[in-house]
Amino acid sequence: MVWGFGAKKLKAIDWHIVNEKKYGTKSIAVLLGHMIRWRIFVIKKLKGDEVFAIQIDGPSDWPEIRIGTAKEWDDLLGELKETQNTLLRILSLQTDELLERKVPGENFSFRFLLEGIIQHDLYHLGQIALLNSQYKR
Repeated sequence: MVWGFGAKKLKAIDWHIVNEKKYGTKSIAVLLGHMIRWRIFVIKKLKGDEVFAIQIDGPSDWPEIRIGTAKEWDDLLGELKETQNTLLRILSLQTDELLERKVPGENFSFRFLLEGIIQHDLYHLGQIALLNSQYKR
């Protein structure tokens, strides 16, 4: 989970470039929205939600996000930070036994899910850093 690790880099991104799709089909804003969606998935599963799902490659997985102001970019970064805080708060109330429990409504463990969200965040943070370096004006 990336907020502490990547906060400085994310905050340094100029909001004017977060919608650019020059090097592919995903903008920085869309990548960040995607990360937030999957964090929400983890939060809902930690809270016991059996039915919440994300359709892979659908709108619930890759939200259409278009940032028009610095405030909208700050708000999106705020959502990422809030999901980080929520995840940490929920996890702080758990024991290691959680890792072996099955995720509600899924066929995998919380260990698999939590290791996956960490890898997921790092992967997309790398993409965002690469895109940012390509777009710098």
